[in-house]
Amino acid sequence: MKAYRKIFTAVLLVAAAVFMVSGIDAKNKTYRIGDKGPAGGWIFYDKGKTSDGWRYLEAAPADQGTVKWGCYEQSISGASGTGIGTGRSNTRAIVNGCGEAGLAAKLCADFRGGGKSDWFLPSKDELNLMYTNLQKNGVGGFAAGYYWSSSENDAGNAWLQGFDIGFQSDVSKASSYVRVRAVRAF
Repeated sequence: MKAYRKIFTAVLLVAAAVFMVSGIDAKNKTYRIGDKGPAGGWIFYDKGKTSDGWRYLEAAPADQGTVKWGCYEQSISGASGTGIGTGRSNTRAIVNGCGEAGLAAKLCADFRGGGKSDWFLPSKDELNLMYTNLQKNGVGGFAAGYYWSSSENDAGNAWLQGFDIGFQSDVSKASSYVRVRAVRAF
């Protein structure tokens, strides 16, 4: 009887160790460009290591709609960042600085895909990475149309990207024919 108890205890300890290691592995999972992310979207950028609280950028699995950028002829302080890692702060600035309804940034900030609440409108350079790393490789189900970035060019215009041939241009923030695809950093 004592031998069975020892074997049973040993099995429980091994099972507990495997469970703990699995939990650690799941938390520190490594992703590649094009992989499904933890919120069900698509991984399109890897910094190589975690810094500033994130390593990866994940695009939502589908578009959130077609809306205007908003606040035409009103400059939004803090929404001009174009670099990788500026989309989140641009989005915050737009949501806080523009009281209009139906904004691209607000649509992203309110998105709750995959049970996550940290979605934002990508910056100009983040959007270009989505095009280069996902759309050009047939991943993500993007339309061959225009997508908003969170990067304001001036009071009347913001940056967008055509997902048909990849060009970037600034266009009137009042334009309502432009698609929105939320992203998140984790």
